[in-house]
Amino acid sequence: MPTQKLTEAARPQTTSRVRERIGRGFDTSLRTGASFATALVVLGVAAAWLGTYEAGGTKTVLPQLFYLPIVFAASRFGWRGTLVTAVVAGVLAGPVMPLDVIAGTPQSVAAWAARLLMFLTIGLLVAWLSGESSDSIISSALDARGAHNLRRALDRFEFDVHYQPIVNLRTGRTTGFEALCRWQDPARGTVPPSAFIPLAERTGTIIPIGAFVLREAAQQCATWEADGVGDLIVAVNVSAHQLSQPDFFTQVRDVLHDAGLRPSQLCIEITETAIVRDRPTALQHINALHDMGVCIALDDFGTGQASLAYLQDFPVDVLKIDLSFISTVDTDQKSATLVAGIIQLARALGASTIAEGIERPAQLETLRALGCSYGQGYHLGRPCPPPLIKTNTGTTG
Repeated sequence: MPTQKLTEAARPQTTSRVRERIGRGFDTSLRTGASFATALVVLGVAAAWLGTYEAGGTKTVLPQLFYLPIVFAASRFGWRGTLVTAVVAGVLAGPVMPLDVIAGTPQSVAAWAARLLMFLTIGLLVAWLSGESSDSIISSALDARGAHNLRRALDRFEFDVHYQPIVNLRTGRTTGFEALCRWQDPARGTVPPSAFIPLAERTGTIIPIGAFVLREAAQQCATWEADGVGDLIVAVNVSAHQLSQPDFFTQVRDVLHDAGLRPSQLCIEITETAIVRDRPTALQHINALHDMGVCIALDDFGTGQASLAYLQDFPVDVLKIDLSFISTVDTDQKSATLVAGIIQLARALGASTIAEGIERPAQLETLRALGCSYGQGYHLGRPCPPPLIKTNTGTTG
């Protein structure tokens, strides 16, 4: 039969691969020395103890083959990696303890522990065969727990939005604010965005978090307008996950309607990564938003590999010059030349420019001389909650 022939043909290759794996593990075990041997003894004793227990008066023994995955996993990762991976995976992704285990009978505890150890061992073996490191397993488990914490923080209203001024470099007037998410964790205090935004991106929890920031920013902009602060624009960062949602345009339209905000008062900031994830859907949403009157800004311009190509295909109103160029614009001629080139390109396309990360007066003066339209940075204003913005910044910057 064809299936049998295929299996027989693949058998030598599979055998060779297994031998290579075992040989590699054997070499690793030799290198780890006494520590590795000690760890195997500990694991072996634990497995033997858990493998034999009384269940309903019948003595049950787990097969001796049960030890092999532990040996292989330890050979692949080293004993420390094996132990750490087993503990973390067991705590974060293990089976739920049955009610009879909670009751505390020795038989049920031993049975559950044996099943849990088997679960962990199989997971380690699969990871070893697929070539994953213990770090990747731990990372996945931590991501699952981190995503749970983010969703819980959202339900508990632990997120808030701070606003950083966007200043007209020619007049010095604050013309808008960029909305930036902040996490006020009751136990850890203020959690910096760098500590949770990448996690939210990886796990998809950036979708509800991003929707929250969009709603808050639109409502705050409408509040400023009602208070007579001025005709301000609020800029909101949009992730790849959000932009790939089929109903993203509808979400934005509904948020604007509910807040009573004009589309021209909202600026959607996107990155090259957000476009790459689902280019057709991103193009559809961006075109629809732009046609409605929403400002489109290309963030971190100059750092991607295809930024110029996106300028040809996507409607862009603002180029945000990455801070990697701005940090040395006043001290390095090449940086100044590159920034000047971006500014000229934006003008030719009918777009404006925003320089990110202005922290020194010399940077500000250089950017003004080069003709940059707007700027952001600690020198112009730090991100802060609305009450402080209203008191300290107003519309004059």
